[in-house]
Amino acid sequence: MSNSLSDPEQVATVDPDVRPPQRRPRAAGPYTGIVLATCALFVLSAIIVPKSLSAQSLGAMLPFWAILAIMSVGQTLVIQQRGIDLSIPGVVSLTAMGFVVFVDRNDTSVFLGLVVVAATAVVIGLVNGLIITKINVTPLITTLALNALLVGAMFSYTKGVGSAAPSSLQAFAASSFLGLSTLVWLAIGTVLLVGFVLRQTAVGRRFVAVGSNPDAARAIGVRVDVYIVGAYIAAALLFALAAVLLAGYAQNPAPTMGNSYLFQTVMAVVIGGTSLAGGRGSVFATAVAALFLTQLGQVVLTLGANAAVQLLVQAVAMALALAGAAVLNRRRARST
Repeated sequence: MSNSLSDPEQVATVDPDVRPPQRRPRAAGPYTGIVLATCALFVLSAIIVPKSLSAQSLGAMLPFWAILAIMSVGQTLVIQQRGIDLSIPGVVSLTAMGFVVFVDRNDTSVFLGLVVVAATAVVIGLVNGLIITKINVTPLITTLALNALLVGAMFSYTKGVGSAAPSSLQAFAASSFLGLSTLVWLAIGTVLLVGFVLRQTAVGRRFVAVGSNPDAARAIGVRVDVYIVGAYIAAALLFALAAVLLAGYAQNPAPTMGNSYLFQTVMAVVIGGTSLAGGRGSVFATAVAALFLTQLGQVVLTLGANAAVQLLVQAVAMALALAGAAVLNRRRARST
């Protein structure tokens, strides 16, 4: 009896016209673009404007990245719930100016001032969330109207005249650890903490599910309104935290110091790849996008461009990011 494996009649033949199925190349992730763009920006910075990567320039840039990253994480949470928070200028101005004026005029401790700021932020987020979920006013109108009220409240309380930040806060904002600004470590910790909660906890997974499909989440018993209101509260707390840090770093906060962060936080979220339709998003990608925007501003500033040119460059960067995201989405759709 012959071995069947050696029998030529038993050996399967392969049709040369039939090609074996090929494994499709893995599609790039939705957040790959901003990582590559940020790396490319730093390479170009080293070639075109090497001064922007000096130790002094990076030391001045990274604290502002930290503040923008913390605010942008808060904006990411809101956008993941299909909303947007346009009250950032009012929150930042009220909490920063109100904090330093409250501590100075009442001769109170920094700790008590922080408690008042945190309580104020919770109330702001709660008002935003409840109006949106219970009265069904759109997030755009709600947060824009509340922003006007907050700016008015700031001018009413401070009379438009600020105070110097407490010396302890100034020292903290100017301190460093292992060669990096303390503000940078705080931003990294904030991003890691929020990212861990969203990715590794049941609360975070339900949060993403609510943003992706609130009707389906409600059908399985998830309290959708709680997560939406929670997103606005968490965002207001992060805005207020960043505002206090900015007050300490700037030493003398101004009434309009929060204005520029509205556009920048939305840009960081969009460029970072978070879906404006809710659900999908990454606070890590948002933080990278904030780094991209901050370094881009540093390069433009080093080149001597004025504020108008800086805004134009940021707008172009946002348009390119949206176009790139659309191309990546189409490629991912074809690969699935």
